[in-house]
Amino acid sequence: MAVTPIAVSRELVLVMDNGIGASGQPLTINRTYKYVKSAALDDDINTVAQTLIGLQESENVAVQRRDVFELIVE
Repeated sequence: MAVTPIAVSRELVLVMDNGIGASGQPLTINRTYKYVKSAALDDDINTVAQTLIGLQESENVAVQRRDVFELIVE
């Protein structure tokens, strides 16, 4: 049984600092930007991310690219 992955979507996620929790753990908030072109290069995604980070009030913790695949069993 072969499994074939089919790309469904891609998102850009900015993980932003959201303060410190009651027990001292760091809190974060995700800013998700959907509908990123599947052909977009990582450098291009990062360039857009850096531009968006400049518009945020919070400090950036991480930049993530999330790919979603559907697994088709043949």
